[in-house]
Amino acid sequence: MNPVFLLVSAGAIVAAAMMVTRRNPVYAAVWLLGAFLCMAVVFLTLHATFLAFIHILVYTGAILVLFVFVIMLLNLKDDEFGDEHPRGVRYSVAGMCSALFLMLSYPILREPKLWEAARSTGAELDTLGSVESVGNVMFRTYGLQFELVSVLIIVAMFGAMVLAKKRV
Repeated sequence: MNPVFLLVSAGAIVAAAMMVTRRNPVYAAVWLLGAFLCMAVVFLTLHATFLAFIHILVYTGAILVLFVFVIMLLNLKDDEFGDEHPRGVRYSVAGMCSALFLMLSYPILREPKLWEAARSTGAELDTLGSVESVGNVMFRTYGLQFELVSVLIIVAMFGAMVLAKKRV
């Protein structure tokens, strides 16, 4: 296994864990930037250069800027961060997020030999990260999961604004 892949994957996991545990949303956005950049390097180690650059442009350049804009728009003071939720609520939300993750990853877990399946259809390993192959897989094979993730992002942003601001 590639040591760069292992190191950057561990960095992405640490950055994601630090992001969700930060109480200050600006610090969470900085950790999100680290997680996004680590994921772009993971794509580069997998020879998916198109995905890496699109990840940097779309997620780091657009989505993260949108998150920072929402954070600055809310202009939260220290007393407006709210109280911690009870432990039971946090565990139930973690369980629901895990169930959603398993539901979204089911097609990948169902067919673990994704590279062999792509080769059997005539695609060469070099073209798996191309624009055409990514578009075909994203919109034909995993179209429902793609749309569910976009709805999840919108709902999460709306929920964060409602929960973070005492007066809406």
